[in-house]
Amino acid sequence: MKLLILSCLQALVISCAWSQQQPVTSLPPKTVELLMQSVVAVQTQTDDDASTRSTLGQLRQGSGVVIAPDLVLTISYLLIEALSVDLIDRHGRRVPAQVKAVDTVSGFGLVQSLVPLRLEPVSMGDTDTVNVPAKVLTLGQGESELTELQLVSRKPFAGNWEYLLESPLWTMPAVNNWSGAGLFDTHGRLIGLGSLLVPDVFSDTNPVLGNLFVPLNELKPHLAALLRNGKREGPARSWLGISSQAVRGGGLMVQRVTPDSPASLAGIQTGDVLMALQGRNIENLSDFYRQLWQWGPAGSTLEITLKRQGLEKKIQIITGDRAQSMRPPKGI
Repeated sequence: MKLLILSCLQALVISCAWSQQQPVTSLPPKTVELLMQSVVAVQTQTDDDASTRSTLGQLRQGSGVVIAPDLVLTISYLLIEALSVDLIDRHGRRVPAQVKAVDTVSGFGLVQSLVPLRLEPVSMGDTDTVNVPAKVLTLGQGESELTELQLVSRKPFAGNWEYLLESPLWTMPAVNNWSGAGLFDTHGRLIGLGSLLVPDVFSDTNPVLGNLFVPLNELKPHLAALLRNGKREGPARSWLGISSQAVRGGGLMVQRVTPDSPASLAGIQTGDVLMALQGRNIENLSDFYRQLWQWGPAGSTLEITLKRQGLEKKIQIITGDRAQSMRPPKGI
């Protein structure tokens, strides 16, 4: 109860600070119309043998935003191993499309329509200039109006599937339509895409429900390479193939091991507690990922110290490339 009261007070402080800012003029009708037509539904389907079918489902639906002629930006988990892709505009017109790129580092994906979309692209904003707190706007597929949100944090986010964002966009109140939904600033510029519904927009100890948006600036430096090659330039980031969570006292409990992944081949099992990497203690998920990627790209040989049934042991593991573990989506 005490934590809940503190969370409510913190939310109230943010709300008051936001309301004391200079009032923001409503978007011009032309800008609203542009945003409304730019957000489309993204529907994908994998085949029966997709490795991500059990975790992400075979039929997936979310949102995307038109960022260039016939090019839609969406969230990557909709596209992983996609066999077919359809885009649906707000008038119900269905357009066949193909996956142009999947970037599991940022969490963005790009879809190219196979026939003209005839939809005007939105302008891109600069997420590095967005201050906290701030008023922002969101719109997902099927929605008839923009929803006002408050940007309340830019703290790092670490997902248990070997994913880390150093400065994502945390917003409240929570909205249900978040999977690829557009996030816009008060000038109507795209600044991010919806990724998750989260319980902790302020901190792990303050249970306030909200949303996490991937900032657009994670895409900009890599957009040209993604369009050209379907992936980022340079060596692939090291990947182990585990899902894990921090445990009290330090270390990470392994919750899931991807079949035929580097972790599986090295003998890591569900229930193991990863204690150290290259002799350095693991404090939490963020610390582990930063260490993992610091020690080298995919193909690096690393030593992991783990604890299994109370006994400590060291194992050698050759890191892999996450993209190589998945069936290439259609279009790449």
